[in-house]
Amino acid sequence: MSDPLFIGLFDKTITDVPTTVEKQRYLTSVAPQAANQGRWVKQPRLPHPVGEMGVVECGGMVHILAGYSNHRVDGNYHQVFDPVMGQWTLKSSFPHRCNHVSAASVDDKIYTFGGFVEQNRCPFSNCFVYDTKSDKWSSIAPISRPRGAISAQTLNGKIHLLGGRDVRSVEWHEVYDPVSDSYEERGSMMGSTKTQPFAGQRDHMGVVVVDGKIHAIGGRMDSYDFNTGLHGVYDPQTDGWSFRAPLPVPRSGPSAAFTGGRIVVFGGEATGKVFGTNEAYDPKTDSWEALAPMVLPRHGLHGSTVAVIGDMVHVPGGGPLPGGSVQGAYHDAFTLI
Repeated sequence: MSDPLFIGLFDKTITDVPTTVEKQRYLTSVAPQAANQGRWVKQPRLPHPVGEMGVVECGGMVHILAGYSNHRVDGNYHQVFDPVMGQWTLKSSFPHRCNHVSAASVDDKIYTFGGFVEQNRCPFSNCFVYDTKSDKWSSIAPISRPRGAISAQTLNGKIHLLGGRDVRSVEWHEVYDPVSDSYEERGSMMGSTKTQPFAGQRDHMGVVVVDGKIHAIGGRMDSYDFNTGLHGVYDPQTDGWSFRAPLPVPRSGPSAAFTGGRIVVFGGEATGKVFGTNEAYDPKTDSWEALAPMVLPRHGLHGSTVAVIGDMVHVPGGGPLPGGSVQGAYHDAFTLI
């Protein structure tokens, strides 16, 4: 393409970010600066630019599934990065062309749940499992209610599915058991007893597990015009939710990861903005600090679409503009070391 915006994104020989992207960057935080800011490390680029995809670590590899890619909203690429070799390869294609698919791993298998066929529309119920040893996909029991942009996290061998969107954002919470290939309803994000309503309907959250509890941070209701900094914690022992200190800069489409004893939340979008803001939460002090912002701010990293391998939080792909018009082949990693 001749448009300098697209040239800057897709031509690997160009390192400068186009000014049209720079004008929408948001890098700051209202949280105090951390003594250790951490740093971003450039990694090998993706074979195919992608956004609004599923990303998961399995067996020390980074797996990227489906998403917006190469001028389609229903990609089926399965890109895998080996951090030891520093190389990307293509594996067996994802069996359902889509975007906003959610993924989590248990042992040597990857499980995926729902997604959209069109851009943020037409959700489906189909779910799949990928065997990393045989490089084969198989169907598993579908979710009962079609939706995309679910936040999936593995806890004690089971996969918790939080929120998402069918036509609007939802507060649903169910758990998939890979052994029985079945689902069980759990306390919703409205609160399990309704006496203390908490998060309500949300999608495009950052979700991470810490000390046996699930933290659901940020996100939005229906669109990025209605972003939130809500930070709720689910305790499986009580099947209930409670509040923690909110994300200092509300946004949707960020990523969350647990590394170095802290939850790091970075990226995201809002009306006219793409965030490079990077903030760290300390579960011991219930407080936030500001870390080194992303070198290239982007979104499309909803849920936990990063892969933590060792001390590195790998962040592949994503969109540098609000919405889904542009995707990138970027790949960098954040570390506190």
